[in-house]
Amino acid sequence: MKVDELPVDERLKAVLKERGIEELYPPQAEALKSGALEGRNLVLAIPTASGKTLVSEIVMVNKLIQEGGKAVYLVPLKALAEEKYREFKEWEKLGLKVAATTGDYDSTDDWLGRYDIIVATAEKFDSLLRHGARWINDVKLVVADEVHLIGSYDRGATLEMILTHMLGRAQILALSATVGNAEELAEWLDASLVVSDWRPVQLRRGVFHLGTLIWEDGKVESYPENWYSLVVDAVKRGKGALVFVNTRRSAEKEALALSKLVSSHLTKPEKRALESLASQLEDNPTSEKLKRALRGGVAFHHAGLSRVERTLIEDAFREGLIKVITATPTLSAGVNLPSFRVIIRDTKRYAGFGWTDIPVLEIQQMMGRAGRPRYDKYGEAIIVARTDEPGKLMERYIRGKPEKLFSMLANEQAFRSQVLALITNFGIRSFPELVRFLERTFYAHQRKDLSSLEYKAKEVVYFLIENEFIDLDLEDRFIPLPFGKRTSQLYIDPLTAKKFKDAFPAIERNPNPFGIFQLIASTPDMATLTARRREMEDYLDLAYELEDKLYASIPYYEDSRFQGFLGQVKTAKVLLDWINEVPEARIYETYSIDPGDLYRLLELADWLMYSLIELYKLFEPKEEILNYLRDLHLRLRHGVREELLELVRLPNIGRKRARALYNAGFRSVEAIANAKPAELLAVEGIGAKILDGIYRHLGIEKRVTEEKPKRKGTLEDFLR
Repeated sequence: MKVDELPVDERLKAVLKERGIEELYPPQAEALKSGALEGRNLVLAIPTASGKTLVSEIVMVNKLIQEGGKAVYLVPLKALAEEKYREFKEWEKLGLKVAATTGDYDSTDDWLGRYDIIVATAEKFDSLLRHGARWINDVKLVVADEVHLIGSYDRGATLEMILTHMLGRAQILALSATVGNAEELAEWLDASLVVSDWRPVQLRRGVFHLGTLIWEDGKVESYPENWYSLVVDAVKRGKGALVFVNTRRSAEKEALALSKLVSSHLTKPEKRALESLASQLEDNPTSEKLKRALRGGVAFHHAGLSRVERTLIEDAFREGLIKVITATPTLSAGVNLPSFRVIIRDTKRYAGFGWTDIPVLEIQQMMGRAGRPRYDKYGEAIIVARTDEPGKLMERYIRGKPEKLFSMLANEQAFRSQVLALITNFGIRSFPELVRFLERTFYAHQRKDLSSLEYKAKEVVYFLIENEFIDLDLEDRFIPLPFGKRTSQLYIDPLTAKKFKDAFPAIERNPNPFGIFQLIASTPDMATLTARRREMEDYLDLAYELEDKLYASIPYYEDSRFQGFLGQVKTAKVLLDWINEVPEARIYETYSIDPGDLYRLLELADWLMYSLIELYKLFEPKEEILNYLRDLHLRLRHGVREELLELVRLPNIGRKRARALYNAGFRSVEAIANAKPAELLAVEGIGAKILDGIYRHLGIEKRVTEEKPKRKGTLEDFLR
């Protein structure tokens, strides 16, 4: 189908042509003929890089031009939200406003009412639904990207509940990789279904075993025995390679090994550019390894890297400067990063109780990264047979079908939170009404029997009544209580809220950072660190040493909670070091964690600390305890000791600048206000813009000019 043949607004066609799109791929054309342009729901299940996003853009923009209203584009990851936001900004030339929202779960974000296309993570949009943001009534279209994640244990229930809420209120476009039961999903959503294996770039798939590469069509090629030869071969051809492994440490180890092999195939300008790229990274144990790998044209990519590091790597790989990326599977579901050759080193991973096979759906998504539209005529995806027989891997992953999706609404933690939200935020007034809502879910559609979910719902309702989240009136109607409503708005598990509420008396008796951090770490909402076997004794000693500061008793060694408790102590100690200004590099080294881990830990702790304060306000708070908690929250947010609290309240002053000001003698706002601009500009990290912002914040009118250092050896210097 030619773009000119599309029954859409002419301005939309003009933008597509500016992008160089004259003709649509066959599955795109089929999707746009399915009734989606006329408002029909659609499930589009096609391979990675087959143009799902473009279909959603055409439907979205055409609908907004013709009908007005808003479109919400849901993504599973913050990084994807940023990527889609950048892509969709192009539509602003047609007068549509684009926004992205991913954080702060305690807000209606009324400012979003001014925008037409809103990119959001599923969790963020779920929280906006709970807050009853007024602009949601104007949403005419919801695009659920990566909708197969409805089968994901940790985030599937959230996505399912959003779609249940929006069914009948807005058109739904569900974009998915090829899954085993797309028909079932389409039936639930009352949607047209377009399923296709068509790809814009042909995909060759094979299995490599001890130097023999067997393609799915039976052709055989010979290479040196080690799979590294596949990577070097791709680089020699002037192509890139993506290598998927099952652990972070493997990604780092293989990147360093491959770097030595790839380095000799780089040009001198490339080596200089890679050296420059490496110099942009901050110093820490993880980035030191990354710098070494980068100098040879290779990078590793995993959740332990900071966002800045990941973005640098992704951009340099797209530009062809980085030749090879070794990555954990998170990359396959994340940003759009195609490569000529994809090598899957591992098809098993460790999951709690031992090694398990990685699902077919995940492996096929990794393989789908092979082949770059507009650059390659074909892409190659190769699975390395390390222990399994090549034939078994061929049958399972290359010829096999992806697994069926199953509803994850039965996940106790997610379900508890969703039932509370239905009662406190969505006006569900009785148990029969709750069951009627649950009948509309994918779970009910799939199981055809609601009895187990009904039983679980009853248990949750009893828990909510018992712990004063909700109450019942004389006619068995639900009464939302302030504690329940606030818990749901804060987007935390009711079990987390209960732990906080139970601890309030102990916090009032003995407020201290270690006790509060261990409490936060003990909640189901916190991603607690694991105490390794060799560390256990140290953390047990620390727990006994600080026992008088804890709000929980130390479990016995035989207790099933023992190991988890030591992980909580470790997490609390990391947070304690952070607020005592221990340098980040030392935290990474001491606790064997990566920058990305610390970032996520601090982000979660910041949110839970905020939630703790918000819930404490509901229970006749003592003013001095409230102030203590607020100060501790500020220390946690900035990573500072108490003496820097006054300084970090200033705009753009974090832990490094605050410490530099304090050490230079500027220990209060008054001292800063009375100082000469030149004195403050002499402090490390304080530039003219920063100082200007401080003065504006304080309402001080002082002219800030940053003197340029005089060059020695000039005529002026000689005459002086």
